[in-house]
Amino acid sequence: MPSDTELTLTPPAYLYQDARRFLRFLRVAAQKHSVTVTVSISTAGTFRLSIPANQSAGLDAFLQEITFQHGLYYYLCAASNRRDVARLIVKPIIEGLLHSQYDVAYPVQIQKHLLEGTPDWAGGAFLEGTAQQYEILLQKHKLKMITPYEFVRDLDDLLTEFMLQQLEHPKGQQSPKFNVLVGMCGQKDVLRTKEARKLFNRVHSLRTKGLHRLEREIPDSEVTEIAQEVYYLFQWLDDYWRAQDEKTVLLSGRKYRRIRYGKEPIPKGAPIDFRTLWEELITRPCGDCGVIQGELHLDGCDLERCPRCGGQFMCCECRLTQDDLRNAE
Repeated sequence: MPSDTELTLTPPAYLYQDARRFLRFLRVAAQKHSVTVTVSISTAGTFRLSIPANQSAGLDAFLQEITFQHGLYYYLCAASNRRDVARLIVKPIIEGLLHSQYDVAYPVQIQKHLLEGTPDWAGGAFLEGTAQQYEILLQKHKLKMITPYEFVRDLDDLLTEFMLQQLEHPKGQQSPKFNVLVGMCGQKDVLRTKEARKLFNRVHSLRTKGLHRLEREIPDSEVTEIAQEVYYLFQWLDDYWRAQDEKTVLLSGRKYRRIRYGKEPIPKGAPIDFRTLWEELITRPCGDCGVIQGELHLDGCDLERCPRCGGQFMCCECRLTQDDLRNAE
């Protein structure tokens, strides 16, 4: 069961009143999204902030809106000791709230946003840059800060830039047409499924109609469907990039190189024709996580083998720590 979000802050004495003012601002601003921010103060000057677990969705929307609308930046513009208040009060609290809601928080982007008003979103699920940009675009669409057509237009630009980056297209040179880029990305295994290539072309087709025929009224249901499919695609790509970066794994205090798809040892006692069947099977993408021969499996893949014992890595006891083993006894 999810627990309440709870944070503590002990500001320096000279910023005590600034901390009280900011938490009052936060409490009032959060009410718009039906978020109840409870604040208590100890005799030692420590502030305790609490938000009920069942208000997580409202807190999510509140954090997005207050960032995209520059609420924190404008608040700090009117504060004395602006940099100290940003660094010692606002940033720790906002960073704590982001960590409670998202897989990844970006402290540097939080600081830049607070002091410079940059439009960067400071938390999310993805690590890769283009995926982060898509998260920002998707949140703006959910908050109705942009129209459905503007979402499709900006998504089309983002997908074009993504493909050019993946193909390492020289800057300054004229880029190929969108459908040609999609085909090239298919050949390079960047967009390795027909569904992904079809999705990219669908986005571009909607954008083109809006440009040339002024058909800019795109149904919300269609945009929502596309937005979710693109999210799943970037989710897979983000998992893929993380997996390729994690080349080793620590097992029982020793580092082992992870086994790549297609490099698995043939199990002892396997039938004579198993090798032939396996060599044919690995010419196709992994049936569970979709990587191709020579690539590292995504986290949690059923087919990844343990580099220590050769068993199924997902549920292998080699992954257990000594504490895990003692608790299991």
